Formats: sequence, structure tokens, C-alpha cells
Amino acid sequence: MFANLIASLLVFGVYAYFVLQLYQEGRFVGPEGVQLIGKSILWLIGGGIVFNIIVHIVFNIIFAIADRDENPSFVVDERDRMIELRALRVAYYVLGIGFVSAMIALALGQGVLVTFNVIIFSFFMSGIIESLMQLFYYRRGF
Repeated sequence: MFANLIASLLVFGVYAYFVLQLYQEGRFVGPEGVQLIGKSILWLIGGGIVFNIIVHIVFNIIFAIADRDENPSFVVDERDRMIELRALRVAYYVLGIGFVSAMIALALGQGVLVTFNVIIFSFFMSGIIESLMQLFYYRRGF
């Protein structure tokens, strides 16, 4: 949960920084701009997956050292599953609203750059909301 939150914030922050730099340089104009959007999103996906795996490994190592449990249990109980499912449901709502927003932007004449970035932002926000909802449900005592 914390690993997802941190990885999502860092990956999207780096993506937003580089896309903003490219936008300010005017690199998204013309037919090559659409290709650059596709390349940027592919780098985001690939880099995000690799970085997410690394962050999860590091967090698991840190938690294993801090916990010092010689026989860790990997069993997930029903309460954990329900919390994950409820958080995931809210995340899907956010993603759906974001996708519809992107289609509305496209229908209103916005460019491909805006449309794809609204979709990417929707994925980012759904991941953040999922992690925050899990924290909320655990704190609330579900």
C-alpha cells in the first residue's frame, strides 16, 4: 500500500516533469508529436513497472528486517480482501470518470496530447485513491 503510493507519486512526477519540458520546447506539434506522445507513454509504462517492482522489493526487505519474524505468514484474511476490493471499486470509479472526461475533451476538440494525458492522469489518480482508500478502511477498522 505504501509502496504503491510512493512509486505512483514518483513515477508520475518524473513523467509530468519530462512531458512538461517537451511541451514547453514545442516537441508535441505536428505528426512527430503524436509519435512522441506514444513513446512517452510507453516509457512511462515500462519505467513504472520496473520502478514499482524495485520499490516493492525494497519495502518488503525493510518490513522483513523491521518485523524480525522468523516464520512470516503470507495468508491474506477475508478482512484484507474486503478492504482491497472496496478500495479497488472506488479506484475503478475514478478511472471510469477520468476516461469519460478524456472522451469529452476529445469530443470538444482537444488534441491527442490532452486526451492521452487525461487518461494517464486518471490511471495515476485511481492508483493513489486506491492506496488512500485502503489506508482509510484500515484506520476506520472496516
